[in-house]
Amino acid sequence: MSSVNHEPAHEGRSWLSPLVTLGIIAMGLAWAGFGWWKYGVWMHNGPGAGFFALVAGLGTALFGGYELLRCRFETDRVVWRNLWPALAMGLAIASIALFGMVLAMTLFIVLWMALIERQSWLKSVVIGACAGGAIYLLFGMWLMVAFPEGALMALFS
Repeated sequence: MSSVNHEPAHEGRSWLSPLVTLGIIAMGLAWAGFGWWKYGVWMHNGPGAGFFALVAGLGTALFGGYELLRCRFETDRVVWRNLWPALAMGLAIASIALFGMVLAMTLFIVLWMALIERQSWLKSVVIGACAGGAIYLLFGMWLMVAFPEGALMALFS
């Protein structure tokens, strides 16, 4: 009589989720640091180029810290599809240096809607352009926040 063990051979703890969360926290803190020390948070007449980066970076780090405390090390297998949002946001943040903040976030919205949400390209471009335009009009024109410009945008100015 043979005994068959139906339990998983190894039910280890996954370190990937906390590791990704720590990366998101570090990215948020770096973004806040760039906003504070490199771009400047406040100018003589109002918010500077780093104001949005500081607020968004601190928010990202705080929510990442909350997630790190909330989630215990998981015993489930890592589902790589669940990491796409973190990887996509990391790519969007990294592309700010090349495209500038408004254009990078606009491209992120367009690509996210078309590739992840599976919306039509026309709908994705329209919504992305409207969102990017609204961000620029609200923060850039009305509140006069100077967004970080990327290397590509510096070529045209």
